[in-house]
Amino acid sequence: MGLLPLEFTDCLTDSPYFRDNLHAHEGELDRTSQAIKGIIKEVKDLFVAAKSLSRAQRNLATTFANFKLECIGSSQTDDEIVIAGSLKEFARLLNSIEDERDRMLENAHNLFIAPIEKFRKDHIGEAKERKKKFDKETAKYCQSLERYLNLSTKKGDGQLKEAFAVFELEKRHFFKASLEYVLLLQKVQERKKTEFVETILRFMYGWLTFYHQGHEVAKEFNSFNTDLQVRLQKTRENFEATHSEAEQLMVKMLEKPQDSGSLNKMYTRQGYLFLMEKKHLTTIWNKHYCQYQKESRKFTMIPYSQTVGKITTTDTFCLKECIRRMNDTIDKRFCFDLTAVERPAIIYTFQALCEEDLKQWLNAMDGKEPSSAPPGRVAKQEGCELDEAGFTFVKNCIDAIEARGLEDQGLYRIVGVSSKVTKLTQLAFDSRKVECLNLLDPGEWEVKTITSALKNYLRNLPEPLMTFRLHTSFITAAKQENKVQRVSTIEALVGQLPKENYRMLSLLIHHLHRVSQYANTNLMTVSNLGVCFGPTLLRPEEETVAAIMDIKFCNVVVEILIGNCDKIFKSVTKNDSKHSVGGTVPEDTRDSQRERPASREYASPAYYTHPPANDCPPSYVASLEHVQRTCALPYTMDMAQKRLGAQLGQSSSPPAVQSVPAKTVPRMALAMYNPSWPGGGGDYAHVNSNSSSTESLSSRSNSTYSHRSPVPGVRELHSSSSVPDTNKSSQYSRPVSTHHNGKRVRTLYACVGENNSELSFEPNQIIHDVRLSRERGWLEGRLNGRCGLIPENYVEFLPDGSSPL
Repeated sequence: MGLLPLEFTDCLTDSPYFRDNLHAHEGELDRTSQAIKGIIKEVKDLFVAAKSLSRAQRNLATTFANFKLECIGSSQTDDEIVIAGSLKEFARLLNSIEDERDRMLENAHNLFIAPIEKFRKDHIGEAKERKKKFDKETAKYCQSLERYLNLSTKKGDGQLKEAFAVFELEKRHFFKASLEYVLLLQKVQERKKTEFVETILRFMYGWLTFYHQGHEVAKEFNSFNTDLQVRLQKTRENFEATHSEAEQLMVKMLEKPQDSGSLNKMYTRQGYLFLMEKKHLTTIWNKHYCQYQKESRKFTMIPYSQTVGKITTTDTFCLKECIRRMNDTIDKRFCFDLTAVERPAIIYTFQALCEEDLKQWLNAMDGKEPSSAPPGRVAKQEGCELDEAGFTFVKNCIDAIEARGLEDQGLYRIVGVSSKVTKLTQLAFDSRKVECLNLLDPGEWEVKTITSALKNYLRNLPEPLMTFRLHTSFITAAKQENKVQRVSTIEALVGQLPKENYRMLSLLIHHLHRVSQYANTNLMTVSNLGVCFGPTLLRPEEETVAAIMDIKFCNVVVEILIGNCDKIFKSVTKNDSKHSVGGTVPEDTRDSQRERPASREYASPAYYTHPPANDCPPSYVASLEHVQRTCALPYTMDMAQKRLGAQLGQSSSPPAVQSVPAKTVPRMALAMYNPSWPGGGGDYAHVNSNSSSTESLSSRSNSTYSHRSPVPGVRELHSSSSVPDTNKSSQYSRPVSTHHNGKRVRTLYACVGENNSELSFEPNQIIHDVRLSRERGWLEGRLNGRCGLIPENYVEFLPDGSSPL
């Protein structure tokens, strides 16, 4: 059985089977080297024997020449003459042979011994030297890997990054040495078929020529020689072609490394892991080569180290469960636990080689997050979806940044504290806690925390904002030489984005444009913003060397978007560019709302941007009051009036009828209140008590409140002429909606349910069996045979409904 081929992909995998195959090739080279030494020794002995033979044959030729074959008679026939002279011819033939032998022996060293000795020393010897280098790089890589993995989580980011850089350098050197060594082994094996055999062929050809063994022998050898020469030429040409391709593939694999764990199609995932083993009072981490088949859920681990190079035992079990290990439960990074079906009481704790390797193993084995994560920690992808919650989060972040941090130096470049960013993201996408989140409180949320949370949300979207589908087109557009053509091409590509991506991109780019207008103070020019958001908005689908080289073009695309936002997003209305609340109501709807008779009982929404006091814990109310008393926010009245006017479609009508009402339960809200602001104008809602309980509301009957609603989904509270006195001690009471218990309602606006318990509907649909819900601000009804919740301010009751007081 011949040797198995050495694939370059096996170099990246570096499996035990690859090492065994490599040892087989090395053993073959050792045998070849010893065989060549034997051939050289035998040839030298042959030359000594040939010289002795030459002397003997010359003596024989002399004997033949001196031999006289006497014939009987006085005359000889032609046959006899030839027979008599044959010995002289034999002697001449032998002498001719020996003359050729002498010439052959004189050139034998240069024609045979020197080339074959050179082949052994140069090529096989080079392979041995390269083996030493490969073994040295293997040892260095393994040591570097162990040092890197043994770093504690308590080390600083700088030390970890430095250690990772050293590890990556050693890893690259190891892969390069491995690939070069495999290439050299293939080269030597192939050259055995060319240079070595060709040297032997020259020796045999000269040896047979010297013998002059007759025309037929020479003819047979000539045909063989011709056939062999043809075959050698073809082999040489094939070798040169494959060697060139192998060099190209080696360079390609060095430039674009592949995931070594998924190269073998027989296994879903394979690679080296470190298994934690407890012995006596210590814990030992042993390296194992592991293989996993997802179809059969078979997990195999082989204790193996490249420096030892010996397979001892193999353990295989059926995987039951895979759970990621929390960092605070172990002093190692990149750890996960496995449970076997056969051994449910035993938990195997493995350490992956890096964060990406950990993700690949968890993905292959359907790994789960720990069931009880510590408070304040949130999964990386939690809430990062391009939905209304995401829009609300982004808009609120933008509002807070523009209200407080447009002049902060290094805006979006200075990174916030990771734990605070995680906490903010967790609160923002937690429907139970979002109402208590106030991004305008500088004592609680720094601007850099908000900017980092915003970038983190965009970075963790399942698909980048500018989509994988158009990634290459955007990069190609940025590479065009004509700047005008660049802008027009990018404008056309932006128009091809999905609707939600287009909305979010428009919102973000207009915000970045406003940030760049303060570049004199915040130092965030269009170019700097492009560096911050280019890799995020145009994240490649696959991380390759080419993608890394294209990052500069991603930055160019973002620069073009910011510098030409008014032109590129010209189809976006002014209200959209100012991030309006849920979009404006069509003109006919607004007209119909204005023409509603006063005798009809409709809810009049008042827009609050922070939750009522009795909806939040006292600590939040105290914090809010502190902000209202002491925080002078950089948000002028002109800015507030322009922002509110853009959001509510400012007109002579009250704000309550200028936008589609948001669902009663919001995703996020911002507090924006200052008692010192003057009243009046369309931007303020005067809360005047018309209740019979005048005493309970007298303290605020003439107070003026200013409310700002920068995001969709803010709570709409309905004022009523009969508000019960439920909280006299609070700063203000929660306005109570006038509820209806009629059996039918008509929908006013379109609504898409956020979960299975909410109904989705279009305008002017009739919903039956409507009744009050336990959820404040919601109704329950039946539409198309399905029951669910309905936002109260999205519907109006038909005449057959009644409204209990």
